Amino acid sequence: MLALRRLAAAVAVAAAVLLVVPGLAFAQPGEAYLRLAHLSPDTPQVDVYVASVADPARSFVVPGVGYGAVSPYRSLPAGPYVVSMRGAGAPADSPAVISTSIDARPGSAYTVAGTGLSAQLGLSVLDDKLQTPAAGKASVRVINGAVSAPAVDVGPANAPAWAGSVEFGTDTSYVDVPLGTWNLRVSAPGRPTVTLPCELDANNVYSVLLVDRNGTLEAELLTDSAGSAVVPAGGIDAGYGGMATSPRVRPALLVAGAMIASVTAGMLLSWRSGRGEHAGDR
Repeated sequence: MLALRRLAAAVAVAAAVLLVVPGLAFAQPGEAYLRLAHLSPDTPQVDVYVASVADPARSFVVPGVGYGAVSPYRSLPAGPYVVSMRGAGAPADSPAVISTSIDARPGSAYTVAGTGLSAQLGLSVLDDKLQTPAAGKASVRVINGAVSAPAVDVGPANAPAWAGSVEFGTDTSYVDVPLGTWNLRVSAPGRPTVTLPCELDANNVYSVLLVDRNGTLEAELLTDSAGSAVVPAGGIDAGYGGMATSPRVRPALLVAGAMIASVTAGMLLSWRSGRGEHAGDR
């Protein structure tokens, strides 16, 4: 019984580690995080090139990115990068449709988004918040990529808006808001009100993204971060390598799971060995 109690205690300790260390595997010094988005409604699919100025070997291409796509974050060494868009399938050495530079700082996260209509297409570099919100709060901002809604208000029903008159092609600052389940109302002049049910959790940072889909204004919730120690996560049916979503297993979960398995196996072996010795004594 004593061995079994020790086993249970060891498993409990390892499980506790699993709960408190999810960000440790991500806290790599010198890394930044980058997410890509296509938010220009009348711009066709593009290939997005991310070129490292310091080390060309770190460069990569995301092909065939269409309107409304938002990738998961990708970790990359901090430093200067040039992000460019070319028409989907265009030669890599052809002139870029548009490009911008970004100096990725260690421990920071960014969303680089193609914004506006194609005639005035721009690349916006958004600073994504990683700082933990105030206790009992979540942080929320709005990104308006819907040309059908040139100015929108976003907030809970029968309460002051969290963001007001957000223009197409712009984003707001983050605001700290209460936690819990909300039915956010997205209202724009001349448009039916859109309701976005969402669950806002402690220590999380979110973006409410507005896009046009099949002639309808839609609102979607992205998770920008889960506190300063955790890699941001997010994406709308999009990912790197063709922008297709693929589930990612957090390294910390694997590490903690391995710890549980290792401790459990060791204790079981010890317990069985002890039982064998006692059996021999009998």
